Amino acid sequence: MRRCAKQGKGKMGANIFSVLMTILWSSVLITFFSFLRTRTRLLHMCGISTVILIYLFCATRLAFPLEAPWAYEVSGGAVYNGIHVALTFKVGSVRIYEILFVIWIIGMLISLTIYFIQYCMAMSYFQELPQEESRMGQEIMDGLDKDSRIRVLTLAGLRAPCCMGIIRKRVFLPEKTYSREDLRYIMLHEYTHLAHQDLLVKMLVRVLCGIYWWNPLVYLLKMDLTQSMEIRCDVSITEHLERKERADYLTLMLETFCEGGLPDKSVGVAGLVENRSKRLLERFSIVADTGIVQKKRAGVFAGVVMLLVLFVSYSVILQSKYEAPMSEIETDENIYKMDIENCFIRKQGDTYILHTKDTETVIDEDVAVCLQEEGFVIKTDGYPLTGGKGY
Repeated sequence: MRRCAKQGKGKMGANIFSVLMTILWSSVLITFFSFLRTRTRLLHMCGISTVILIYLFCATRLAFPLEAPWAYEVSGGAVYNGIHVALTFKVGSVRIYEILFVIWIIGMLISLTIYFIQYCMAMSYFQELPQEESRMGQEIMDGLDKDSRIRVLTLAGLRAPCCMGIIRKRVFLPEKTYSREDLRYIMLHEYTHLAHQDLLVKMLVRVLCGIYWWNPLVYLLKMDLTQSMEIRCDVSITEHLERKERADYLTLMLETFCEGGLPDKSVGVAGLVENRSKRLLERFSIVADTGIVQKKRAGVFAGVVMLLVLFVSYSVILQSKYEAPMSEIETDENIYKMDIENCFIRKQGDTYILHTKDTETVIDEDVAVCLQEEGFVIKTDGYPLTGGKGY
């Protein structure tokens, strides 16, 4: 049987059903929006910033696998019942879901530990490289935002521009002579990353990947969100450029890609390009598509819609529901099943009395309301207050 809708309500909490609903909702949303984004349909409709916002809502749903106090419980049907039976099956004295939970926690700790080690190694790697201030780069960065306190440094041995830091923000340049226009493109790209706190978002999503290490769709979310943030930088720079200037920007990206891009140790940084030609080709096609621009109104509308979707996702929770066999209920002639056919509730003043075949029992108002939701009749002065069968 499923729980009464009022029973156990009032507090947010996590349970096996709320986790299953989180996996279900996030999987559907990630798959759907990833399908739209890769066909640029979503970009044309609402712009790249809105796409990022949508993915952040998906990440939020993953981060909080809770059952809301207002959630309405719905039977999940035979399939959901089967999943519940499988998860609660006992192996010796331990249930399957308890075993899976232990495996989940162990995998999560391993994954997060690996990420922490990689992040520390990346920070150490960049700090150990010989560095000096880039005067032209710093001048351009100060012109973009003199209050940003973003340092621009040249690093020996670095092959591609990148940025790092959530509090102490820095832009790193390779030992290469750039034209002032190319350097301006690089500063705009990296400044957009830092101004939008993309590195913090990437870190939090990577933590989600560590928590849901077994779910491939979370890695799809990470990959799509990372690509969307790169596309946002590209669109922010090129949406007001002429055709020749767009071509110059694309040439800079291609040259950087051919020079090798960032090293594999680059965890916790954002660069001009990544070492994946397929993603670079997608960015090229989007920069060349003048129909993809930033759309503030569409972003506000999409934000409202996604808040509504997020609220709905917490408002319905699937539960397993079983009807107990009569052989387990009516074990002798004095025991029988209590249902709307043979029972009703009478209200006398503030007192609720449950009438069954042979007995009258005073019950609490909360219990009466729960039974009412299950179809039982509440009568007062000989007249029923609700539908269902009465006497």
